[in-house]
Amino acid sequence: MQYQVLARKWRPQNFQEIVGQEHVSRTLLNALESGRIAHAFLFSGPRGSGKTSTARILAKALNCHEGRPGDPCGKCPSCKEVTAGNCMDVLEIDAASNTGVDNVRQLIEQARYQPARDRHKIFIIDEVHMLSNAAFSALLKTLEEPPAHVAFIMATTEYHKIPATILSRCQQYSFKLIPYPLILDRLQKIAKSENIEISDAALEQVVFSSGGSMRDAMSALDQVIAFSGNHVADEDVTTLLGLIEPRVLSQTVKAIAGNDVTAILTRVENLVAAGQDLQLFCRHLLGQFRNLMVLKAGITDTALLGIPETLLPDLREQAALFSKEDLLRLFETLLKTDNSMKYATQTRFQLEMGLIELAHVAKLSSLEDLISEFSSLSEGGETDRYVPGRGTASVPGASSRVSGRESTKSIPERREGNKAEKRSQDNPQNPASSLDTASRASANPESRELLLKIASAVGREALESLLQRLDGARLQGDKLLLEMGTVNGFFRSRIKENLSVIARAATDVIGNRVTVLLDESQSAAPESKTESREPSDRQAENEILNKAKKEPVVQSFLDVFPGQVKAEKIDS
Repeated sequence: MQYQVLARKWRPQNFQEIVGQEHVSRTLLNALESGRIAHAFLFSGPRGSGKTSTARILAKALNCHEGRPGDPCGKCPSCKEVTAGNCMDVLEIDAASNTGVDNVRQLIEQARYQPARDRHKIFIIDEVHMLSNAAFSALLKTLEEPPAHVAFIMATTEYHKIPATILSRCQQYSFKLIPYPLILDRLQKIAKSENIEISDAALEQVVFSSGGSMRDAMSALDQVIAFSGNHVADEDVTTLLGLIEPRVLSQTVKAIAGNDVTAILTRVENLVAAGQDLQLFCRHLLGQFRNLMVLKAGITDTALLGIPETLLPDLREQAALFSKEDLLRLFETLLKTDNSMKYATQTRFQLEMGLIELAHVAKLSSLEDLISEFSSLSEGGETDRYVPGRGTASVPGASSRVSGRESTKSIPERREGNKAEKRSQDNPQNPASSLDTASRASANPESRELLLKIASAVGREALESLLQRLDGARLQGDKLLLEMGTVNGFFRSRIKENLSVIARAATDVIGNRVTVLLDESQSAAPESKTESREPSDRQAENEILNKAKKEPVVQSFLDVFPGQVKAEKIDS
């Protein structure tokens, strides 16, 4: 006997064997058992989801000579002929080859005659969306009021192309993609019945390459068996189907997270040597980052992730290497690489540069961290600023002034420097960090002590740091006066915004309800250096400042952090 492919050999023969479409099977079974049978059915859904198989089973159930309603026997002449596709009373029509109005007229003419042997004359029209508008119009009247012995079963993968006039005359059934566990279970049974030795890991690769289509999964398994025989190795599946191994994706993701350029280039070299499609690899990597983002969102459903259960632990390990913001940036950058590879003459070079860019993107700081750094710089810290002709120079409060180019230090280096500075400030054994605090405490120890207690009670690290910069706090009846000293306007505004929080903390410390006010009697605005200079100096500085504002780096900085730009002379 001629060999039959698995997709035909294992085609469902009754409603119980249909996989993943229980809502359709149950509705049709109930209709057959109750005798409420429509004259026209429309099955729509993705490829390989069981539309044509269900149409044939329904045809057998309508014309079976011996079985119970909804349960075709599979042994009577009608059932055998429908299964073989040569039944005289069940006509299967390919609408892609019969698109014209003349073909529909022939169909209507055939529908007038009684069935040769069975109870119904059934027309199965596959890919019905391929009919022309004229053909659809010619079919309308017969479809709405067919002869009593006629039933139409139409199938399509493009539901949106069916005219509304046709839809309104049919019972509509929507088929869905088949869940991966159901396809895997089906393939395991087929492999066991066919005496094929194949591991579950290899079957999982076959299943997840099908995209939820049972026919695609069976065709892929058939191809693997033809290549490997009855003993299928895991690497045979990957090689034959052109799949990207999960191990390769995992290694690439970890190399990107570790900024390991050597490992990235090695991965690409191995893909080229193995003859893999680099565009396909890029898209699989896009899917990998999508799955990492889904995991970060707290979803662990393997069906939604589109991966086997065995890969979930390794995927969690990869997701722990990135934040949500990192994954969003990586996905967007890789998507640009994928688009550019479509038109690149050297796809390998395009992919390599794109992956290296990903490795650098993964190390970028979040916007919140950058704002925190600029805030810490505006609090009086120093930063290195490049000055043309002079190299780098320390500029106090550099975040509030823009002169020259961006700092030559990288963001991570500055962050470490800020952390080290903060540790030195928090260390009471450090004389340099405690000098300013000691000078404030010597002025009024009791006022300073009360201020520090309130600062510790606010429960906000940033606000606590602001309060510690003040000279002290003193009580006057039910009022608490904060001695502002000579702190700048930035700190004053931040403290004014948080007076209610400070008041609650002060109430907890003192034990009585108090109102917090600012004591600015000791405030003294420093003399402006710009105003004390000669007019010629101010004019020269203004010219330099105007040139600096026109620099692209300065303009982009001001777009994100708008504020006043000042010039300050740096002594050599």
